[in-house]
Amino acid sequence: MKLADIEKVGVVGGGTMGFGIAINFALNGYPTVISDLSNEILQQSMKKLKSAMALFVEEDLITQKQADDTVSRITTTTDVAEVAANSDFITEAVVERLKDKQELFNKLDKLCPPHTIIVSNTSGLVLSDIGADVSRQDKIGLTHYFAPPHIVPGVEVAKGPHTSDETYNIIYDLMKKVKKVPIRVLKELPGYLLNRIQGAMSREANRLWAEGVATAEEIELGVKSTFGFRMPHEGPMGHYDLCGVWKWPADVRSPRRARPASEPLDEVTEKIRARMAEGKPWFVDPQQFDAAIEKRDREYIRRLKILYSSKEK
Repeated sequence: MKLADIEKVGVVGGGTMGFGIAINFALNGYPTVISDLSNEILQQSMKKLKSAMALFVEEDLITQKQADDTVSRITTTTDVAEVAANSDFITEAVVERLKDKQELFNKLDKLCPPHTIIVSNTSGLVLSDIGADVSRQDKIGLTHYFAPPHIVPGVEVAKGPHTSDETYNIIYDLMKKVKKVPIRVLKELPGYLLNRIQGAMSREANRLWAEGVATAEEIELGVKSTFGFRMPHEGPMGHYDLCGVWKWPADVRSPRRARPASEPLDEVTEKIRARMAEGKPWFVDPQQFDAAIEKRDREYIRRLKILYSSKEK
């Protein structure tokens, strides 16, 4: 199977994530079917979908014609067999309950044509559990969108234990074709990649609030006005580069021990310490460090003018 063989798309579950996922495909030319349990749910999906399109037009992201064409490419049905029979690629976006997802995957496996790729939008469950009993083990995968899925660019792309490289690459390429930013996840684990990073921040923020270190308002303000302000330009590895941590003395940049010095380091910490000991950036060319800093500062200044300076006028 090739990317060009995907001509029709289905989304099962038209709720908070499903209608937005459908927009991505339809906006980029794919006839798309949304399936859910009742016509009432589907009517709400279409209402939210049309409202999203109106906002896109209002904000000059797309034209009115593009919005109309997008809506015209989307149909709805309460018959899961109908969406299964007419889809080359199906996204499962139902409630985050393992039993429900397993039942749906098993049903789609029986109803879909042999070539159809089935993916889950799960954020916390693992694909090997969801698709444990399906026969098309080589044609299942994960595309984890972030709310709102029709606006946030990034999508995690992951495979199960038996997903073929062909399927994995088709999923990745399809996300690029519908103008998303696919992020390859190389290991299967609950929460996958970005929810685990986000969860770590949330847990620490909640703890600091509970310990009385700062109010919820101050914590929110601090995140948004510091590293939240920087993040459109750099993630944690990019920040390490641009702050010049890689140039610090080896004993300073090495991660601190979480255990007594008498205890051996675990494998993960050893790997991190070895990487830090190399004293080199992740991405930045050391010979172009000053140019990278200037590029960063220009982007920061432009963002400062938009987000903060204009508020003072």
